[in-house]
Amino acid sequence: MSNGSVFPTGDSDFDAVYAEEAAMVDASELIAAALVECGMKKSELAERLGVSKSEISARLAGERNITVRTLAATLHALGQRLELSLESGLGRPAHTARSEWRFPSDEQHLAAPHPRASHGWALPTRAAR
Repeated sequence: MSNGSVFPTGDSDFDAVYAEEAAMVDASELIAAALVECGMKKSELAERLGVSKSEISARLAGERNITVRTLAATLHALGQRLELSLESGLGRPAHTARSEWRFPSDEQHLAAPHPRASHGWALPTRAAR
């Protein structure tokens, strides 16, 4: 079970928890990198998403288990698009999932907060699309 490492090896429960925590850290790092790249302040991002500045700080600190939808919306507000990929531990090629869906005018969409920002980020209803 141990090979001198501080962390257990060969423990499937530990491996699962580690994978979850690593994904949360990766999500936080993606948000932080996008925030730095676009030069936006946390307060402006919070306003665009209709959340508090402390919520943005918590996301950046990896303290929130955010959904893929919330991560994608956060990155979109920062002018980025989420791209998901698999990393196989079995030596197989990674698979990337990519959506080609775009807003009719990304510039116009990014310039204004989401219409339902007071409830957090949400996709428009089918009727509004």
